[in-house]
Amino acid sequence: MDRMNSWEASVALTILENYVNGAIVQRERIEGDRSALPGPGPGVDHRLMLTLFLDIHFYFICLDKVGSLFRRIAETDGDPLLQDLWNRLEPEFRPYRRARNHFEHIEERLRPPYLGDLGSLSGETYTFGGERFDISRTGLATFTSAYEGLITILSARSERHA
Repeated sequence: MDRMNSWEASVALTILENYVNGAIVQRERIEGDRSALPGPGPGVDHRLMLTLFLDIHFYFICLDKVGSLFRRIAETDGDPLLQDLWNRLEPEFRPYRRARNHFEHIEERLRPPYLGDLGSLSGETYTFGGERFDISRTGLATFTSAYEGLITILSARSERHA
């Protein structure tokens, strides 16, 4: 097995943890933004809507980076337990890569089927082009649990070698 060197692993884990924490912060910001929204009808503050839009965008960036870094650690490290965990979790990360891509390639989405839905929020779900993305606390827990699973595997391995 080709284990990551300790420096590379340390840096990758630090960055991954920063993005997990970033997703937690963004989730709280989204909740705050949502609670400041008035009920249906006129009077929605443009600045508040822009803030909400940007907070959701950065939330998707954080989740996508957690997935990318997790995959890098699993593939580079070579530990079958890490690879198995990544293989189980990868489908959970995939939609958030698509969500991030929608935001970052918006100019390519200015056509059907996207044109009728360039982003909408309904409760704990964000939609774009008819796709639905969970932005709930429960959805976030999937990613924080993935991080905890990664740490558990690495910690157990570290304890075996101590």
